[in-house]
Amino acid sequence: MESRCIPPASVKTLHRNTGLRVQLSDFPRGTPLVLDPLDPTAYLEDTWPQPLHKPLCLPKIYVYPEDPRMGEFQRKHIETHTVYSSEIILLNQLRDPNSVFHKTYVTTNPDDADFFLIPFLGANYLMYCRNHLGHRNDDCEMEKKYVTPMMDHIQSNLPYWNRSHGRDHIIFHPMDLAALYYPTTRHRFLNATFLTTIGDKRFVAYGSQRVRRYHDITIPSATHMPLLPEYDPARFLDDRGFPLETWNHRRDIFVLFGGIYEDVQRTDRYSSGIRALLHEQGFDRLPGYKLSKWWEYGDYAQLLSRAKYGLAPQGWTLDTTRVWEYIAFGVVPVVIADGIIEPFEDDVDWQSFTVRISRSEAHRMDEILRSISEDEYERKRQAVWSHARQMLFTHDTWHLIVRQLCRMRFDLAGMQTLPGGKHVAFDYATVAIQTSMYNP
Repeated sequence: MESRCIPPASVKTLHRNTGLRVQLSDFPRGTPLVLDPLDPTAYLEDTWPQPLHKPLCLPKIYVYPEDPRMGEFQRKHIETHTVYSSEIILLNQLRDPNSVFHKTYVTTNPDDADFFLIPFLGANYLMYCRNHLGHRNDDCEMEKKYVTPMMDHIQSNLPYWNRSHGRDHIIFHPMDLAALYYPTTRHRFLNATFLTTIGDKRFVAYGSQRVRRYHDITIPSATHMPLLPEYDPARFLDDRGFPLETWNHRRDIFVLFGGIYEDVQRTDRYSSGIRALLHEQGFDRLPGYKLSKWWEYGDYAQLLSRAKYGLAPQGWTLDTTRVWEYIAFGVVPVVIADGIIEPFEDDVDWQSFTVRISRSEAHRMDEILRSISEDEYERKRQAVWSHARQMLFTHDTWHLIVRQLCRMRFDLAGMQTLPGGKHVAFDYATVAIQTSMYNP
């Protein structure tokens, strides 16, 4: 709720929306006047965020089938336990015939498709190369053995890329440098829309190709711990998001953080020096703070269930997987990353469930968090539990990706013809899709 100061004394009266006249003499000069709130608008199309059960469009997505001509690396070696496995999760959701996303969006007929998903698992290739084959500073000839044959097949053997020059194609790039891992071949898929975990407003030397705002779509990072059955948040929290283990079912840890910070210096490029404050200023020794480089999964899940706030300072990139662990367990994220583009900002009100602290104010972190009233904290906690979790891979990620595809591809008049005469129409009134919020 906004408040404003009383105007100069020359103004005699103000009207509240109840119709009552307010005498200025009743208020000392400079005292805020809080008006009655506006009634809810009757026009849903004028609200924001808009209800997710009313889709912007219902496109059909064709997922390219695996083909030996797409390279020797297909799905032989799946690395599911990495922070870059979002490509595998999202691909499996579209390929699973029992998935609501498959039923809603997928077509097996490319002539009926509005979009084409390239099943590129570049992060999986690199993780297998580095983690299992031990090539820490090598890419196992990825461009030669995987990217080149894949794009040769799509661009030379099939007609769909060429009819739109790739503008209706989607490809995964969930690693820190996105397409920059492919220096000699990335030009071949630049026209496609990247699904990337890197959202960054800053213009740096590689910025225009790492993430392109309004061309690429920022998606959540993968964090597999909450996806494991034994660490399912439902085993630690009740249906309102309160911990099951504490004596009063209230969160008794003020601030939680797990990650690198003890060896970080103020002048380091890593985290822009922000993480140095956690140790240097003694935040890790304050009452109510739980900070560590690492915890066992079981211990971490217990701590997450008890924490009120979770720190999310930038690392090498502005985003951090910690945010998604916090959201899964109902923890209010404290984002310290100037210039970050969060996933699905056009549909999700991040301000309602996060605390944002700029780098210039990071040294006041404890003061800022302690100044938040219990009522304001509870509003943010409820927003995490009720709304933010819709972004998780276990909830509505694909619905939100599709909303971004609709915005990017179709004009506000309601219809945009695609190559080959295909089109998708907006329909706010007559169609509803299954989302976890409205159809649990």
